Amino acid sequence: MLTAFKNHISTQFPELFSVPIAIAISGGKDSTVLAHLLHQLGVKFDLIHCNFNLRGAESDADQVFVEGLAKQLGCKLYIESFETEKIAQSRGVSIQMAARDLRYQAFDNIAAKHHIKQVLVAHHLDDQLETFLINLGRGAGLHGLTGIRERNGIIARPLLIFNSSQISDFALENNIDWREDSSNSKTKYLRNRLRHEVIPLLHEALPHLKANFSNTLNYLEGSELLLDVEVARFRESGTKINHGNLEISIEKLKATLKPEAYLFELLKEYNFNLPDALELLDAEHGKSIPSGSRRLTKDREVLVLSKQADWNPIYMEIDQSIERLKLDGYQLEFKNIREDDPLKYVKSANSSNKILLDAAGLEYPFVLRNWQHGDRMQPYGMKGSKLISDLLTDCKIPSLEREKALVLASGSTILWLVGIRASKHHKITSITKSIIEITSDL
Repeated sequence: MLTAFKNHISTQFPELFSVPIAIAISGGKDSTVLAHLLHQLGVKFDLIHCNFNLRGAESDADQVFVEGLAKQLGCKLYIESFETEKIAQSRGVSIQMAARDLRYQAFDNIAAKHHIKQVLVAHHLDDQLETFLINLGRGAGLHGLTGIRERNGIIARPLLIFNSSQISDFALENNIDWREDSSNSKTKYLRNRLRHEVIPLLHEALPHLKANFSNTLNYLEGSELLLDVEVARFRESGTKINHGNLEISIEKLKATLKPEAYLFELLKEYNFNLPDALELLDAEHGKSIPSGSRRLTKDREVLVLSKQADWNPIYMEIDQSIERLKLDGYQLEFKNIREDDPLKYVKSANSSNKILLDAAGLEYPFVLRNWQHGDRMQPYGMKGSKLISDLLTDCKIPSLEREKALVLASGSTILWLVGIRASKHHKITSITKSIIEITSDL
């Protein structure tokens, strides 16, 4: 294995011979063998050990073993110790997730502090197979099936082409001691169940799996590269950024051979339910689906990927004493005006962000609120009433702005779809004595 390892790092990781590196060392077989392999090749490295304090005296014994290994190999050793259970509880995540995040953050911090260019992690081919099966069960796309990356930022994984049996044989042949993590035998964890119960059966049923799985991953990585190129082309022609939101052309998406494949790739990092996203292609204007902090909305001929609306619902009562109202970035200004020629004043002051009302008969307090489904008003210049939702559509208000639209009401009558359409109620006539002028900066 030593010769194969030397050839592998010489071609794929030549920088390991010349830049400051460190090995993430747990004391287990895989990371300990990685340290011995590099040591036998004369490569200089430091060691990084994370003590998660999850197994009591066993965790402390792991640390003692690693300290002895560092002295044996003549390496610097950096140790990080964590109260992992407490941290997981405070963050509201699983212990495994907390440990993973703490581990990689420690690598980043130590590397930055000590000018380490690469941190080597001892993942191997069997880890790849476990990850492949886990992602397959989760419905991952091609990116998920290609498994663990050889390189990811400062992280490098030079053992990925070797399987567990090869690593075990090297350890036994070279009388290498290591620590066994008792939690690795507990099948309550999915990865351990796969390792101890499922994968042995796969190897028994598919005797050539071990030899061929690495080739399969190489083929998948090639396909992944082609996919990335094709999706990048579609991004150029079928998407655009508009006010910070991603807009996806429905027409161009439908023109592809596999719209669902492109949509999956465009949305995969946001965890949308793909069947729900596909339904939006033929849904009514304004329909949307949420996922975490994001929302996908059908807006006429495009799908709009945006952040979830960051705003608070509004409901305000406004009495006659109010002259200016400010809230959440909105502002309304109220004036009481007396004019000898009210119709002339209407012509001079006409504006979409302003409404002029005959003060006679107005019922106070006014109510300023978000519109609700079922709201109707009688727009100025139109016969009969109309749903607010239809008015917003007619006025081509973008779907993402529609839910924030406000109405101003007097009693049960909607006077104004603020900044968009005025109602015909309380309109100014030649006999109007007093005008209420309301200006909006929406």
